[in-house]
Amino acid sequence: MVQVDFDVIIIGGAFSGASTAILLKRKHPSLRILIVERVEEFDRKVGEATTEISGCFLTKHLMITHHLAHHQIPKQGLRLWFCRSENDAFDDCGETGAKYHARLPSYQLDRAVLDTSILKEAVALGAELWRPAKVGEITTGEGDNTLTVEVEGETRTVRSRWLIDASGRASVIARKNNWLKPLTEHPTSSVWARVRGTKDWDGYEIRTANPKYARASHASRSAATNHLTGYGWWCWIIPLKGGDYSVGIVYDERIFQLPPGPTLGDRLMAHLMQNPIGKKIFVDAECIEGDVKAYSMLPYYSEQVAGPGWFTVGDAAGFIDPLYSQGLDFCAWTVSATVGAISDEVEGKSIDPKKLNADFQRAYHSWFRALYLDKYYYLGDADLMIPAFLMDLGLYFYGPVRDAVNFPERGMRELPFCESPSQFVAQSMAFYNRRLVAIAKNRMRLGTYGRNNLNRRELIAGFIPDWTVWKVILRGMRLWMRAEVVNFFESLAGKKSSALSSIPPKVIAPVSASTDPVI
Repeated sequence: MVQVDFDVIIIGGAFSGASTAILLKRKHPSLRILIVERVEEFDRKVGEATTEISGCFLTKHLMITHHLAHHQIPKQGLRLWFCRSENDAFDDCGETGAKYHARLPSYQLDRAVLDTSILKEAVALGAELWRPAKVGEITTGEGDNTLTVEVEGETRTVRSRWLIDASGRASVIARKNNWLKPLTEHPTSSVWARVRGTKDWDGYEIRTANPKYARASHASRSAATNHLTGYGWWCWIIPLKGGDYSVGIVYDERIFQLPPGPTLGDRLMAHLMQNPIGKKIFVDAECIEGDVKAYSMLPYYSEQVAGPGWFTVGDAAGFIDPLYSQGLDFCAWTVSATVGAISDEVEGKSIDPKKLNADFQRAYHSWFRALYLDKYYYLGDADLMIPAFLMDLGLYFYGPVRDAVNFPERGMRELPFCESPSQFVAQSMAFYNRRLVAIAKNRMRLGTYGRNNLNRRELIAGFIPDWTVWKVILRGMRLWMRAEVVNFFESLAGKKSSALSSIPPKVIAPVSASTDPVI
């Protein structure tokens, strides 16, 4: 047994772990930091889009704009697409998103490329890297954390003052202590692939054949994160450097299942080809062999994310939903909070792990109820999802994005929805989300779900983190109120007609579940 001592040991060398090491070494160069990474090189992960929060973290905190400009794709906003059936014309499909290019930096990321780059930077700053290495026993304690690591054919015992779990979904500390919990209220699963041969959204073929589509927006659709939507599901389409696309589906297992097929890739492509947008974009596309993955039960969280001398960051702490590309936001917030806490202790200040745990739980569950609880019931109805999109992103920009951009130190260290004013915002968002869910369920009962999905383009000038974003928020509120009024009168008419007829309302049944394994 070889014993080595460090100030900080980080389990996991991908985005969260390497970012933590970079920020700590820049702030406190004398800290002895060890990064323990399980794999010899990062495999190809799902292509990932950032928001303006994580974009701010990448550019203003990590300061890796040079890498982003040369190896990743600038993102041109988020776009949602709506249809009624697979036979709808491409040019008639509903759309919401930005009319012009984005004003704040965000990116379409090849995560393996990004993770490799920032880990290299952490090592260049002086962090020691053991790779490939397998973590064995872990003992946590204030100022005295111990773990065993198998590396280079030997078992080493290492001790540190601080221990940071950045192991991603492995969540080694949470699993060891039985703190990792599934978010059972949100039973979502996902399948994704890398695809080649995708049609160019902005190319000659599509634009000349679809004049309404071509005229509507001045922004690049191919550089956007495009989401196809439906009852109980949504699909992402993310461009990657080099021409491949990351394509995937997230669905609520209660109300949707993928169509049957011999492989997960075949099932994903079969679903895409049932959508008029998908048929146009993926007509000649194919999944890259060996690059199809899946997860069942996506959302989870750790009941504890900090203790005396140890912290949990990134996906090791929890994950909710990728709809609004906020996975890296939580990574940025938890990394910033951890770096701030360790810096305080280095400077002789005391910290309270109980507050960090309470803040994380409040932020996680408030975020979930504000944005995602049962949202999949109305994803596919433009009358309901468009106002939610405008209000969700508008409030996000006026709150967390504005704080991160204008007050980067405070804005990134403080988790969202933890203070009283922001808790009121979270509760307000949760209220309109519940109302939109109720309207969606009533529309399904009445057979009017998605009836206005065609020839509908709600394109806006852009989201800006200042008071002007309230124009977007108020537009969303007006559309919500309109949906409430229509729902009231439709419900009255539905009750009258049901009293005169014994015919049950039409319900769209989900495709039967497959027995294919999902990992």
